[in-house]
Amino acid sequence: MSIDYNTSHNESGSELQGSILCGILGSVIGMIVCILVMLLCSLCQMESSGIMLQLFAGLVIGWFYRLFHGRRSKTAAYVTVGVCTVSASVLWGVLMALLPVFVSPAPFTAADWGRLWGEIWELLLLCAGLGMIGFFLTRKSLLAYADWKRGPWHIAYAGGNGYSYNLLPEKLPAVNPPAYFAIHSRFAPGTRIIVEGSSLRWRRRLRKDRVFSIHDVAGVVLGPGNGCNVLYDKNYQVLAKFAGSMEHADLMFLWLLQREIPIVNVPAGWHSPDKANPEPESVKPSVFPQQFTLRLKRSTRIGFTGIGWFLLLIGVALFLALDFSALTMAERTAIIFLELAVMGMGIVYLRMGKINGLEVDGEQMRVVSRFGRATEFSVRDVSSVSRSMGWIVLYDREFKTLAKVDSYLEDMERLKGYMASYGIKM
Repeated sequence: MSIDYNTSHNESGSELQGSILCGILGSVIGMIVCILVMLLCSLCQMESSGIMLQLFAGLVIGWFYRLFHGRRSKTAAYVTVGVCTVSASVLWGVLMALLPVFVSPAPFTAADWGRLWGEIWELLLLCAGLGMIGFFLTRKSLLAYADWKRGPWHIAYAGGNGYSYNLLPEKLPAVNPPAYFAIHSRFAPGTRIIVEGSSLRWRRRLRKDRVFSIHDVAGVVLGPGNGCNVLYDKNYQVLAKFAGSMEHADLMFLWLLQREIPIVNVPAGWHSPDKANPEPESVKPSVFPQQFTLRLKRSTRIGFTGIGWFLLLIGVALFLALDFSALTMAERTAIIFLELAVMGMGIVYLRMGKINGLEVDGEQMRVVSRFGRATEFSVRDVSSVSRSMGWIVLYDREFKTLAKVDSYLEDMERLKGYMASYGIKM
């Protein structure tokens, strides 16, 4: 897949360009912070940590460059951050070499100074090399900021997520997407994009939600298998990003395609269904109330029970085999705590095989987790379902987690039919 940069948008205002002086100021402050941290590691007898931190100095200085809104030019950013990164490593090496001069009570002779300067030159080459290596290894975020018109492409093509993280579907769904749906991450709970009408909400863990309209989206960049897909605005700023491995990602692609959002390198097999095609009618709820209980599969219950008894026997065997009279008080306390922890886990595993399950009584559902936490709600509160690793996650109307159903329950087809009778697809 070739990288096709979209340059059809208008030039943004000068306020987005940043300032060279602000970039230099931010880089110098980042350089000082890096030197102080590396010196602190050296004073705490952690010289090896100080040397390794040089590989991350470019990342920290680049972050300060962006924080102070440095010039959004690849040349200016590379020169400023690169020089400050190498300078931070070199200054740290010089200060480390001169540290014995300040702490030694004996005066330095000419021979001592000659030997010291020889060590400094050797250390300077090492530190400068580490600084340059660290800068080129951590320059991706700086490149996305400085080369701002290509920032979405840099982010989309940044690897490290695994080859199958962003595998794109060969074909899109044959039915129009609903007016209200969400994209769920299978690997990072809490990360999702909620689509409601013409607005989108990007929810991320430990970060503020980002809300924007479909009219703010200027285009979409499709990344490779180990990258991601990026939505950007007219100023090439990232609005949201998602992966093809997420739940309902195919609906998102279809939703964007139907709203004529430019998608870079759109696959040839992607086609929008006929807009005149009516939406599939929701299946009406069954007039007969259903009542059933699902438990863990027999093999899973046997596995939990076997692990529980094994841990209990290990705890009892340790208690009988050890001679507590020959141990100190601290050793006795540690062993007792260890045995209690092992036996406690054994009891928990024995309990898992008995209490975990799902109860359905008409429209009421009761889900009991592996640790005994019960959650009761109505099936009408469920808006969507996604499958995660070992779990079936039920979401409410706000796409918050209602409950997690163990995927190892028996007779899952019965649960699937029950949910389908209320128009909920599993």
